[in-house]
Amino acid sequence: GEPAAALAAFAEFERRLEAEYGLSPSAETVRLVERLRAPRVEPPASEPAPARRAVPPRQVEAPAPVAADPPAPAVADTPAPPAGVEVAAPAAIQPEPAPPSAHRAAPSRRRWARLAAAAVVMLMVVAGGWLALGRRSAAAAPAEPPAIAVLPFVNLSGDPENDYFSDGLAEELLNVLAQLPELRVAARTSSFRYRGNEVPVDSIGRALRVGHVLEGSVRQYGPRVRITAQLIETRTGFHLWSATYDRELKDVFAIQDEISRAIVEQLQVRLTGERATGRLARQETADPQAHALVLKGGYVLQKATRETNAQAVAFAEEAIRRDPRYARAYALLAEALQFQAYRRYVPPGEGYARAKAMAQRALALDPSVLRAHVALARIAELHEWDFRSAEEHYRQAIELSPHTSVASYTPRAFLLMRLGRPTEAIAAARRYTELVPDRPSGYNNLGALYGFARQYDQAIEAFQSARALEAENASAAIGLALTYSYLGRHPEALAAAEQLRRQRGDDQHALGAAGYVYARAGRRADAQQALAALQAQPDASRYVRASIHVGLNDRDRAFALLEEAVQAREGELADLGIDPSFDPLRGDPRMGRLLRRIGLPAAE
Repeated sequence: GEPAAALAAFAEFERRLEAEYGLSPSAETVRLVERLRAPRVEPPASEPAPARRAVPPRQVEAPAPVAADPPAPAVADTPAPPAGVEVAAPAAIQPEPAPPSAHRAAPSRRRWARLAAAAVVMLMVVAGGWLALGRRSAAAAPAEPPAIAVLPFVNLSGDPENDYFSDGLAEELLNVLAQLPELRVAARTSSFRYRGNEVPVDSIGRALRVGHVLEGSVRQYGPRVRITAQLIETRTGFHLWSATYDRELKDVFAIQDEISRAIVEQLQVRLTGERATGRLARQETADPQAHALVLKGGYVLQKATRETNAQAVAFAEEAIRRDPRYARAYALLAEALQFQAYRRYVPPGEGYARAKAMAQRALALDPSVLRAHVALARIAELHEWDFRSAEEHYRQAIELSPHTSVASYTPRAFLLMRLGRPTEAIAAARRYTELVPDRPSGYNNLGALYGFARQYDQAIEAFQSARALEAENASAAIGLALTYSYLGRHPEALAAAEQLRRQRGDDQHALGAAGYVYARAGRRADAQQALAALQAQPDASRYVRASIHVGLNDRDRAFALLEEAVQAREGELADLGIDPSFDPLRGDPRMGRLLRRIGLPAAE
């Protein structure tokens, strides 16, 4: 009975549904709202109602009541007018006499009319109660925190070499905001995909499920920097706030704090504890050049090549030389060294030992450095085979920042699978795809975990989702080739392997997958050719070569290579207990002995 309140509730519902999920109300709901909004339609003048004789109401005699039917309550067929609005009383209408034959049916018709009226009253009572309950529930339910995406800032310096600074500034703002439990912040891997793309903000809002975006630009000139930032509501495209800062580079942390404070104020986020009075962006180093070096190192490290990894190591070492107490510089160095050791760009024992020392130094200076925890987790899992310690470091990384540690979800998911907890592992990998729904890597990792769980149909579906996002994705081709091979679907496996060879050439993981598929499909010559190409690479994984020998049914050679891999503590061995490629060896006592040496629970 409160159409105005109903329409107001619908407007809020429609706004939140669009802002948070990118959806529209159902057709049934829209039709209901249109009925509420539509004015009552009077009979057109060209078709006048039949003339009736008006008499005072008291002159109209109601028919005698029927004993079997109690009198029905009066029900108004129009809503009551608002207070203070005068409405003319309708003229009394004299009913026309019914024909004689109708008098016999009148009691039955009156009975149905009374039943219908009673039903309407009951529906109104129920609806009123439902609305009241809904209002109480809405009032009691905690409001969902506002959601924001930080887009990569535009480099206006005229030099692409300065992209590291604009990207780094945006990422640091994202990290500061993500520390606030009162905000939901889209992951970097999601928001940064819009770099250089002219995508409307409402589309970004729907894709990332956020109500606001922060965008801006950076111009460096000498020792100074000009930073412009704008906060935009995605539903309307309106600017809620904007500011320009023209400062020295050494003031960049203060600028980050001011921008973060402005966003908190505009989104009406209520801060508690130290955040309410302290700085949101901490001054991590007093040396602006050391800070710039760390930004450069993080920027090139993402390219994940031998050359860029070496550059990241050099940038981190120079930053440490300039500021020996800069925790993030040590964390960056630990991450880069761990990657070098895993890829065998340096002797693994030497690389992992130095990476661990740098990560521990970072945490000694600042226990909240997330990247140091992730580096220690990877070292414990892939080199030391201390799986419990690895799990603890992943847990701490996620607790420190559930949003910015999104990259921790997938490595932790693989750890859970290795520890014999497939349900938790797949849930963690799915969580990554929810946080980052537009990254092929998330679906590739999910597909690999489904494969490790022997859920091959779901694995294929996940790999195909990755290919839908990026048709030439090599990791998806590896996953599909292996999964089809496990299922004995050799024509499909061979087609994926051929595509893989065209895309990745002599990459050792592509060669390993192709060689395994060739061997399982009976193409031994092609498998031997892939194996020879691997053996020609000085840093080729023994684990990968062993998988091809399994496909060739050469068990002794496979075990010999696995034994060498254990001696070298190769990182891939962490998958030995769950990798379907090695299922033919599972009944052999040698497999159990290897697993026990690695410390995997699958050996128990």
